[in-house]
Amino acid sequence: MINTEAMAKPPEQSNQSVDPAILDQGLESYLGYVLRRAQMKVFQHLSTRLDTFELRPAQFTALMIIEQHPGLMQADLARALAIEPPQAVVLVNKLEQLGLAMRVRCKPDKRSYGLFLSKVGEVRLKELKALAAQSDRDSTAALDDQERAQLLHLLRKLYRDTQ
Repeated sequence: MINTEAMAKPPEQSNQSVDPAILDQGLESYLGYVLRRAQMKVFQHLSTRLDTFELRPAQFTALMIIEQHPGLMQADLARALAIEPPQAVVLVNKLEQLGLAMRVRCKPDKRSYGLFLSKVGEVRLKELKALAAQSDRDSTAALDDQERAQLLHLLRKLYRDTQ
Protein backbone atom coordinates (compact mmCIF):
# COMPACT_ATOMS: atom_id res chain seq x y z
CA MET A 1 0.00 0.00 0.00
CA ILE A 2 1.29 3.47 -0.93
CA ASN A 3 1.53 6.04 1.80
CA THR A 4 0.04 9.05 0.04
CA GLU A 5 0.76 11.35 2.97
CA ALA A 6 4.48 10.70 2.60
CA MET A 7 4.41 11.75 -1.06
CA ALA A 8 5.61 15.24 -1.87
CA LYS A 9 2.77 17.68 -2.13
CA PRO A 10 2.74 20.06 -5.11
CA PRO A 11 3.68 23.63 -4.26
CA GLU A 12 0.82 25.96 -3.55
CA GLN A 13 -0.46 27.72 -6.62
CA SER A 14 0.47 31.39 -6.69
CA ASN A 15 -0.74 34.27 -8.77
CA GLN A 16 2.80 35.64 -8.85
CA SER A 17 4.77 34.93 -11.99
CA VAL A 18 8.26 33.51 -11.78
CA ASP A 19 11.16 35.58 -13.12
CA PRO A 20 12.19 34.00 -16.47
CA ALA A 21 15.86 34.55 -15.55
CA ILE A 22 15.39 32.05 -12.73
CA LEU A 23 13.59 29.50 -14.90
CA ASP A 24 16.42 29.04 -17.38
CA GLN A 25 19.42 29.28 -15.03
CA GLY A 26 20.30 25.64 -15.58
CA LEU A 27 20.47 26.19 -19.35
CA GLU A 28 22.68 29.27 -19.43
CA SER A 29 25.90 27.24 -19.60
CA TYR A 30 24.81 25.65 -22.91
CA LEU A 31 26.11 27.60 -25.88
CA GLY A 32 23.28 26.47 -28.16
CA TYR A 33 20.65 27.69 -25.73
CA VAL A 34 22.32 31.07 -25.17
CA LEU A 35 22.90 31.54 -28.91
CA ARG A 36 19.26 30.75 -29.65
CA ARG A 37 17.99 33.17 -27.00
CA ALA A 38 20.23 35.95 -28.31
CA GLN A 39 19.22 35.16 -31.90
CA MET A 40 15.54 35.30 -30.95
CA LYS A 41 15.98 38.74 -29.38
CA VAL A 42 17.83 40.20 -32.38
CA PHE A 43 15.50 38.46 -34.88
CA GLN A 44 12.33 39.70 -33.11
CA HIS A 45 13.67 43.24 -33.01
CA LEU A 46 14.35 43.27 -36.76
CA SER A 47 11.17 41.37 -37.60
CA THR A 48 9.03 43.96 -35.84
CA ARG A 49 10.63 46.76 -37.85
CA LEU A 50 10.32 44.90 -41.16
CA ASP A 51 6.58 44.31 -40.60
CA THR A 52 5.97 47.88 -41.81
CA PHE A 53 7.32 46.82 -45.21
CA GLU A 54 5.47 43.45 -45.24
CA LEU A 55 8.84 41.70 -45.14
CA ARG A 56 10.40 38.96 -43.03
CA PRO A 57 14.11 38.81 -42.12
CA ALA A 58 14.71 35.99 -44.66
CA GLN A 59 13.27 38.18 -47.43
CA PHE A 60 15.51 41.07 -46.39
CA THR A 61 18.46 38.66 -46.44
CA ALA A 62 17.46 37.50 -49.92
CA LEU A 63 17.37 41.09 -51.15
CA MET A 64 20.86 41.67 -49.77
CA ILE A 65 22.18 38.52 -51.49
CA ILE A 66 20.51 39.42 -54.80
CA GLU A 67 22.01 42.92 -54.61
CA GLN A 68 25.49 41.45 -54.10
CA HIS A 69 25.03 38.81 -56.83
CA PRO A 70 22.72 40.13 -59.58
CA GLY A 71 21.60 37.35 -61.90
CA LEU A 72 21.86 34.72 -59.17
CA MET A 73 19.85 31.57 -59.86
CA GLN A 74 16.98 30.77 -57.52
CA ALA A 75 18.56 27.43 -56.54
CA ASP A 76 21.73 29.27 -55.50
CA LEU A 77 19.68 31.68 -53.43
CA ALA A 78 18.03 28.72 -51.70
CA ARG A 79 21.45 27.28 -50.84
CA ALA A 80 22.68 30.65 -49.55
CA LEU A 81 19.60 30.95 -47.32
CA ALA A 82 19.83 27.27 -46.25
CA ILE A 83 16.24 26.64 -47.36
CA GLU A 84 14.62 24.15 -49.70
CA PRO A 85 14.12 25.27 -53.34
CA PRO A 86 10.29 25.31 -53.03
CA GLN A 87 10.62 27.74 -50.11
CA ALA A 88 12.82 29.96 -52.28
CA VAL A 89 10.10 30.00 -54.94
CA VAL A 90 7.57 31.30 -52.40
CA LEU A 91 10.08 33.84 -51.09
CA VAL A 92 10.94 35.18 -54.56
CA ASN A 93 7.24 35.25 -55.50
CA LYS A 94 6.64 37.53 -52.50
CA LEU A 95 9.54 39.81 -53.46
CA GLU A 96 8.15 40.05 -57.00
CA GLN A 97 4.65 40.71 -55.66
CA LEU A 98 6.05 43.60 -53.60
CA GLY A 99 7.85 44.90 -56.71
CA LEU A 100 11.29 44.55 -55.08
CA ALA A 101 12.86 41.84 -57.23
CA MET A 102 12.34 40.20 -60.60
CA ARG A 103 13.20 37.05 -62.45
CA VAL A 104 14.89 37.62 -65.80
CA ARG A 105 15.29 34.82 -68.34
CA CYS A 106 18.92 33.92 -69.00
CA LYS A 107 20.01 34.06 -72.63
CA PRO A 108 22.21 30.93 -72.75
CA ASP A 109 19.62 28.71 -71.04
CA LYS A 110 16.08 29.84 -71.84
CA ARG A 111 14.74 27.68 -68.97
CA SER A 112 16.76 29.52 -66.31
CA TYR A 113 16.00 32.79 -64.64
CA GLY A 114 18.39 35.14 -62.88
CA LEU A 115 17.28 37.22 -59.93
CA PHE A 116 17.66 40.98 -59.93
CA LEU A 117 16.49 43.86 -57.78
CA SER A 118 13.92 46.12 -59.41
CA LYS A 119 14.49 49.89 -59.38
CA VAL A 120 12.00 50.08 -56.50
CA GLY A 121 13.89 47.25 -54.78
CA GLU A 122 17.21 49.10 -55.07
CA VAL A 123 15.75 52.22 -53.45
CA ARG A 124 13.84 50.26 -50.79
CA LEU A 125 16.90 48.16 -49.92
CA LYS A 126 18.88 51.31 -49.07
CA GLU A 127 16.17 52.19 -46.56
CA LEU A 128 16.02 48.62 -45.25
CA LYS A 129 19.80 48.47 -44.75
CA ALA A 130 19.65 51.58 -42.56
CA LEU A 131 16.71 50.13 -40.64
CA ALA A 132 18.49 46.78 -40.15
CA ALA A 133 21.71 48.45 -39.02
CA GLN A 134 19.81 50.52 -36.45
CA SER A 135 17.87 47.46 -35.30
CA ASP A 136 21.16 45.60 -34.92
CA ARG A 137 22.62 48.40 -32.79
CA ASP A 138 19.45 48.73 -30.70
CA SER A 139 19.12 45.01 -30.00
CA THR A 140 22.80 44.75 -28.98
CA ALA A 141 22.90 47.96 -26.97
CA ALA A 142 24.14 46.03 -23.91
CA LEU A 143 27.48 45.60 -25.73
CA ASP A 144 30.06 48.29 -26.34
CA ASP A 145 31.62 48.60 -29.81
CA GLN A 146 34.60 46.40 -28.94
CA GLU A 147 32.41 43.67 -27.41
CA ARG A 148 30.09 43.75 -30.41
CA ALA A 149 33.01 43.42 -32.84
CA GLN A 150 34.43 40.56 -30.78
CA LEU A 151 31.08 38.77 -30.68
CA LEU A 152 30.68 39.10 -34.45
CA HIS A 153 34.22 37.77 -34.96
CA LEU A 154 33.63 34.76 -32.70
CA LEU A 155 30.24 33.92 -34.21
CA ARG A 156 31.61 34.10 -37.77
CA LYS A 157 34.45 31.84 -36.65
CA LEU A 158 31.91 29.32 -35.36
CA TYR A 159 29.67 29.14 -38.40
CA ARG A 160 32.46 29.31 -40.98
CA ASP A 161 34.46 26.50 -39.38
CA THR A 162 34.21 23.52 -41.75
CA GLN A 163 35.29 20.74 -39.39
